[in-house]
Amino acid sequence: MERSHRLIAAAALAAGLAAAGIAAASNVAYTSLGSSTSHVWVMEGDGSDKDQLTTGSVNDFRPVISPAGNRLVFVRRRVGRHDDLWRLDVDGTGLRRLTTTDAAEANPAWAPDGELIAFEVQVAGRRSELAVVEPDGTGRRRLTNNTVDDADPTWSPNSSRIAFTRQVTRGNAEIYTIAAAGGGLRRLTNNRVSDHSPDFSSTGWIAWVRSQSGGSQIRLVRADGSGRRLLVSTARGVTAPTWSPDGTRLAFELWDGEDTELYVVRRDGTGLRRLTNNDVGDFGPIWGPGSGRIAFTRFTTTNNDVWSMLPNGTDKRRLTTATTHDAVADWGADP
Repeated sequence: MERSHRLIAAAALAAGLAAAGIAAASNVAYTSLGSSTSHVWVMEGDGSDKDQLTTGSVNDFRPVISPAGNRLVFVRRRVGRHDDLWRLDVDGTGLRRLTTTDAAEANPAWAPDGELIAFEVQVAGRRSELAVVEPDGTGRRRLTNNTVDDADPTWSPNSSRIAFTRQVTRGNAEIYTIAAAGGGLRRLTNNRVSDHSPDFSSTGWIAWVRSQSGGSQIRLVRADGSGRRLLVSTARGVTAPTWSPDGTRLAFELWDGEDTELYVVRRDGTGLRRLTNNDVGDFGPIWGPGSGRIAFTRFTTTNNDVWSMLPNGTDKRRLTTATTHDAVADWGADP
């Protein structure tokens, strides 16, 4: 009888999570900054089962979950050392350093097939280039090597190409793609404004931000340069376009003149909806598995916390409540 009651309770909980769009088995990776150091944590999609994965006097941040959901890669900053990429299993085991050069590495991005990790590497003291490494730390190679900055790597759905931002001249950034094996450089934008922050969808579209005098836009293009489309145009500043897992919607940030709020829009430009509306800052939208919910970071005057909500902006839930500054980084399925 007791076992029957437990099964009924578990079924009721699963049904409630499903109704709220929360994947019953999912991991939210986030960074928690205390008084002096930041560390990597994970929790379930409903905010339960919080686990601190890294400790010590170093600063760990920017965790990204692997496509299989069993590992994450993050950036570790040590006093007097350059930033390096490290790998860790989501259960806290298997810590491994992936990069060991004198350069600083940043902004890791897993390939959808899990075979490679793209990242930015600082060279010549300041300039950033793109590189890839295998999840075991082998096979490291540079993809770009020039006199300008290359940043913001994002993978095509078949893991064959990487879109990125190239800072061509001061105030003029453009969107390029390059083959994951190296070579095949392709320029997708060519103008005198700043095109940046690309994000590849699961259906092969690239969304990016165009910043120019008088406002900003979100634009779309296919990887071959076809299908160019203006999606959102505003006199305010838009940032961080992020595709839903099924590639049908984009969440993004918009500065409304007082603070940053979150919006969502369909790929065809319809359904523009404001998701948050308050006097604090909401940043970093991250779609959960199955597009059921969006996680984000809410900045207040006292601290930052991780929240989640339905893609229509309802059912907002605070997932972290500690006195530390918490910022969401990624949301993946359990392995």
